[in-house]
Amino acid sequence: MRKYFVYSFILISAFAHARQPLPASRFEHLTGIKMNSESKSAWDAKYNRPNFVFGKRPADFLAENYHYLPFEGTVLDMGMGEGRNAVFLAQKGFKVTGVDISSVAVKKAHLLAKEYGVKIKGVVASMTDYKIPAGSYDAIICFYYVDRTLLEKIKTWLRPGGILIYESHTTRQRIHPSHRHDPVDFFLKEQELLKMFPTMRVLKYEEPLHEKNFRASVILQKTQ
Repeated sequence: MRKYFVYSFILISAFAHARQPLPASRFEHLTGIKMNSESKSAWDAKYNRPNFVFGKRPADFLAENYHYLPFEGTVLDMGMGEGRNAVFLAQKGFKVTGVDISSVAVKKAHLLAKEYGVKIKGVVASMTDYKIPAGSYDAIICFYYVDRTLLEKIKTWLRPGGILIYESHTTRQRIHPSHRHDPVDFFLKEQELLKMFPTMRVLKYEEPLHEKNFRASVILQKTQ
């Protein structure tokens, strides 16, 4: 319990005036907790702060392209975090289920949904363990959560004609000092996203080099 309060104090002090999310390497230095994609204690500690780590606004790529999703369809938000994307889609009439390993993040996502007067289904679970029947969703969104072991499952979870919107940083992001020591598996290789789902139809793809942060973003459709 004492460690928990120490972590909370460190994070609140470090983030009180921060505008950008804390890189994994900096987080590890401040807390002593080793970050990885499936570490519940690490993600709980990261999200245990008064403000929202990634803000309340949805990712730009989602806000600009949500119309690709089947109208008022069912959507799975993988690695939902504090719910900024899930709540945005709920506001647009979608039925959203958000899954995240952090109970702290899911609780904040429900609070955000309440703030905006919408409902989402928040699930505290690891995406690698959470059981989802085939063809459960009209659409899936995945933002800044890279787990290459789930690629086949993602396609299976979609209904025929379903839409996948996927975005994450590319390895170029590691040129920024704050990301230089982050685990390389957290990042996409250049143009890797175009090859990750070879049987799906590409509707839109972006990998800009002129922006401050380096990302790859794609919209795909399941054709079979």
